[in-house]
Amino acid sequence: MMVLASGETRYFTVRESARLQTFPDGYELHGSWTEAMRQLGNAVPVSLAHLVAAPVAAKLIHGEEDRLKRRLKMESIA
Repeated sequence: MMVLASGETRYFTVRESARLQTFPDGYELHGSWTEAMRQLGNAVPVSLAHLVAAPVAAKLIHGEEDRLKRRLKMESIA
C-alpha cells in the first residue's frame, strides 16, 4: 500500500504488486484480490530466484559433466 500526500491510503493493484516482485507482465494470478496478494506476498521475487538458482544450476551441470568425463575415462581404460 502507499500513503498519498493527502494522507489517503492507496492499495497496489495485483499487477503493480506482481511487477514489484519482478513477475513478467504475462504472468496470471487467479482468485480474488486477497488471494492473489497473498500469493505474491509469499512468493520469492523472480529476479532473486534467478540470481540464486543460476549458480546452483551451473554447479550441478558442471558436476554432471565431470562425472560423465570420469565415467568415460574409466570405460576407456577398461
